[in-house]
Amino acid sequence: MKYILDHTNKPYAKLFEDISAIPRGSFKEERIADFVCDFAKNLGLDYTRDEMNNVVVRKGATPGYEDHETVMLQGHMDMIWNKRPGSTFDFENEGIKLKVENGYLMAEETTCGSDDGVAVAYMLAVLQDDTLKHPALECVFTTAEEPGLYGVQHFDCSQLKARKYINMDGNLEGTSLLVATGAANANISRTFTRVPSDGLAELTVDVHGLTGAHIQFMERQLANAIKIVARVLYYISRELECRVVSIDGGSVTTIPVQCTAKLALRSEDIARAREIAERVVGEVKHEHKESDPGIMLVLSDEEKAAPSIPADVSDSIIKLLHMMPSGLVDTSLVFPGLPISSYSLETITTTEDKLNIFYRPQSALTTKLFDMVEQTKELVALYGADYAEDNKFFGHCVDAHTPLYDVYDEVWFEQNGEHIRPIGAHYGNEIGFFMSNMPWLDMILLVATHYAAHTPDEKLDLASFDRCYKALVEILARL
Repeated sequence: MKYILDHTNKPYAKLFEDISAIPRGSFKEERIADFVCDFAKNLGLDYTRDEMNNVVVRKGATPGYEDHETVMLQGHMDMIWNKRPGSTFDFENEGIKLKVENGYLMAEETTCGSDDGVAVAYMLAVLQDDTLKHPALECVFTTAEEPGLYGVQHFDCSQLKARKYINMDGNLEGTSLLVATGAANANISRTFTRVPSDGLAELTVDVHGLTGAHIQFMERQLANAIKIVARVLYYISRELECRVVSIDGGSVTTIPVQCTAKLALRSEDIARAREIAERVVGEVKHEHKESDPGIMLVLSDEEKAAPSIPADVSDSIIKLLHMMPSGLVDTSLVFPGLPISSYSLETITTTEDKLNIFYRPQSALTTKLFDMVEQTKELVALYGADYAEDNKFFGHCVDAHTPLYDVYDEVWFEQNGEHIRPIGAHYGNEIGFFMSNMPWLDMILLVATHYAAHTPDEKLDLASFDRCYKALVEILARL
């Protein structure tokens, strides 16, 4: 393969490029797990692999560190597969096409996998470098983190001996994540039997061009393309007889940037439906002129509509989508501006006989999370849909200035002239799982800065990539 980064004294840079050549989407981690296991095998290191392709690679302590406490390094192997509209990139069979622009590592047309390829590259680099000084290491490579921490839910923590834990799944250097949210992932569905749309025309409502972001950034109060389309359909349906043909859009863990709906209605009502759609989207554009200046509406129509969802079911689907909360609920009084609770409406798809919604109530407060789930169940039931909990995970809350934290702070200050900043974040990661199963762990988060995760604009700060690895190596030497 053709490398583009400077690998001089930077084994982690080469390894990042190596893993970028391997497709590693969520639930499709077999090939990257093979790579990690072969890597360990070639180094003569002990490793285990479970049925979810989670991998643990163990490396013994270097001389003089035999009596020091074992350290766990941990990150996830999967990445979000997201590409620009119109791109023909094949995530299943192509490696990510990396590029460097203005000091950032990016990808052509797609996400670049910095989340969480940085962690994977760092761990592999530490494992292969026999010049480093460190206690015994347990490098834990997990799977299916992005859709909702599915891989780690099957992980057996009893195999670990670690007392200290360095997680590497975040987005801002010089910070340590003390507070994170939990979530209850839900699949909401409504089944139906389609009916002929004889004599009806079809109107396509496409909303795109939204800013979008990882769902952690609820404080930005970004527009949601699914909610915009639902609002358009609601006001069309209040005035005109119509039936839903399909609604599709969104991307998991991302505030949706695109959604398309098709409606069956009388041809003489098309013009009025267009007017309503344009009015509603105009209202949303005004409401989100600061956060989403690029909102676009495209309308098109066909003389003959495809078979549609019955009128009563269409009406209940539209009302449910219009009523479902999406976005910020409340913020922290300790970390100003930090979202504590939110609802995330992420994807909607329509098949021949079912409409499916992926929905995620989130809160750092477990009791509030439970109540949000109950409210969601009641709302869904009111409109005749089914609620199925897909997965649930809890956040974490740990103290600053633990022994490990202080080592991190000391090293970071020496190398960069700044103290570590304790932060909270509105996303769930695997820290909560390991802390709940291994409550004795002394934990820090160490990660290189990257931006626009989960979007085609994702970019990794290469200078930060270097700084954080240098800090990691020195921290291990002092433990």
